[in-house]
Amino acid sequence: MNQDDNQHEESPEMLSLMGYSLAKEAGQFRKGIELCLKAITLNPNNSDHYLHLGRVYILANKKDFAIKSFRKGLKIRKDVRIVEELRMLGCRRSPTFASLPRKHVVNVVTGKILNTLKLT
Repeated sequence: MNQDDNQHEESPEMLSLMGYSLAKEAGQFRKGIELCLKAITLNPNNSDHYLHLGRVYILANKKDFAIKSFRKGLKIRKDVRIVEELRMLGCRRSPTFASLPRKHVVNVVTGKILNTLKLT
């Protein structure tokens, strides 16, 4: 194996996909998480890595970690696959004003207004 082959295998994209594949096909969740996190460390601005990490967390029954990963990916780019994963999880958006409870009248009214104006 020459140096170019090794670099290709260690690309963040390959690590991320390998992590997801190991978790999905072989049930190796710890190794899958490790590879996805390494991909994120090497290239933190690729939403695909957060998508794959979130999917690994779902397979490992770690829904809270999956949601956090998906939300980080959405901050990079609004990826419809991530939005769909969150929808399937039944995940709600964060409240408009995080310092207030979700059911506080200011959050409820502001959320409805933003949703009506399609600003969320």
